[in-house]
Amino acid sequence: MHSVPRKIFQILDGTPAVYGQHTRGQSVVELALVTPLLIIMLMGLAEIGWFANNYLILLETTRVGARYGAVQTGDTSPMVWPNQASLIPPLQPDAATATNAQKFRVCANIGALPETRRFYNTLVCRMFDAMAPLSYNGGNSLLSYPLNEGNGVDDIVVSAFGLQTINLSDPDILPAMRSTIAKNMNLPAASQTGQQVLVVSRYPTNANECTYDTASDKDTRDPFNYISYTGAGNTDGSRNYILPSGLANDPTNFLYYEYVGDDSGPERQRGFVFSGQHIIISTRSLPPAQQCYGSEWTIDRVERLVNVQGFTFVNSDNDVNRAQRTGLPSQGIVLVEMFWQHSLLLRNPVFNPVFTMLNDPSNPNGGGTVISVWAAFPLPTVEPRLKYAVEN
Repeated sequence: MHSVPRKIFQILDGTPAVYGQHTRGQSVVELALVTPLLIIMLMGLAEIGWFANNYLILLETTRVGARYGAVQTGDTSPMVWPNQASLIPPLQPDAATATNAQKFRVCANIGALPETRRFYNTLVCRMFDAMAPLSYNGGNSLLSYPLNEGNGVDDIVVSAFGLQTINLSDPDILPAMRSTIAKNMNLPAASQTGQQVLVVSRYPTNANECTYDTASDKDTRDPFNYISYTGAGNTDGSRNYILPSGLANDPTNFLYYEYVGDDSGPERQRGFVFSGQHIIISTRSLPPAQQCYGSEWTIDRVERLVNVQGFTFVNSDNDVNRAQRTGLPSQGIVLVEMFWQHSLLLRNPVFNPVFTMLNDPSNPNGGGTVISVWAAFPLPTVEPRLKYAVEN
């Protein structure tokens, strides 16, 4: 009856052949020393798997949102979005617009209030269905700000960009405009001889820039003002245009080179922000009244992405004309960003100190890691159609 347990202990003692003739308990001691390490390693693998699983779910969630936004037209396109619903209530100028903004940040309103079925909020609400079984802890925007019910991290930001392809050697571009466009390209001189893509619009129009960013992460211009031309009728704060020769000085005759949306006032929000919990990292050291909310993507960062500066588009190092860049298209893009509070799965006391030391410094909670993911898809409804022509 006891032979089987005795045999097991003999094997663990390292003396299966002639019991009692060797040092007893050696394997048991070794197993006692190694077992905690094995358990820690297994728990570590579980934590890594948990993080990877959450990351992939959230990444796919942003892709679902971007894909959904890419096919929206008509009343659900970003071009008919009601601007009074763009800004989060803390940035709204009055209580009436703040209440309106709150209506567009509760998914239940889409069915109860059909007029709230618009581009940005329906896109975000579609993402909530895709992120199951994970939960979104952004608080209830319908109640009050700050969001006391939220975790201070979870947020979703949606932006729409119009990207115009411009060739500075185009003779139809006015010489006075050419130099300022080249400056706004922020590219080496050798790269400015060919086709380049510039951001010429960013929506929502009243939430498209942060004027308080640090020098290293600041929008260098208003997204709609890419020319900075200072001739008559072409100052900052208005649309850049020329009046072809022989036509009356009438706005209907103006040849516009920019879209409506330029403004000269300060803004503290980039993109449509759903919860208002994500403060742009570069502004967190500023006083609260100067901090900005929303997207971590400046227009310069978007332009670097679409111009694929890491790829030369040349057949040889001596070809500086960048002829291949003529294939870069003008296009619209919807960019979806998501920020989510990650926490440990097993709460092991061994991992807690390590997890704390490896915290994301951008996490305002002082604990846990912020998973930040994004996805971008073509958005035909905001694709620019700017044309250039000589003055006469």
